[in-house]
Amino acid sequence: MTVSLETHLIKASPEVTRIYLALERFIREIGPFTAVPTKTSITLLSRTTFAGVVVRKQYLNLSFVLSSEVEHPRIVKMKKISPRTFVHTVQLRSVRNLDEQLRKWLREAYEVGELAGRRNRPIDRPRKGVAQ
Repeated sequence: MTVSLETHLIKASPEVTRIYLALERFIREIGPFTAVPTKTSITLLSRTTFAGVVVRKQYLNLSFVLSSEVEHPRIVKMKKISPRTFVHTVQLRSVRNLDEQLRKWLREAYEVGELAGRRNRPIDRPRKGVAQ
């Protein structure tokens, strides 16, 4: 069920709202995406989901999909969801958290989302190199 973005941000502090809006601008520098607010989170989509945001009163939980496990002090949670898919979560408590390290992770997540979308081909479209 989709809801409005304001439904999420109304609960947040003004600083968290600033962080979220800055995050959207930050990601748009990587590439076009769609933010889909649902009841519990905001899903970020390129061809497929590459990241998601959970709004808390004092911070944002930003989760993003990478093709390998990354260990870093900023990563507060990591979950393996398939042999080559790992969801990592960081907390954004300030606009200053939108730095080059985060840009690197989000660029990779965006690319993972783009590649995953290319694998989901319509059934009636033949794959290149497959005899008819």
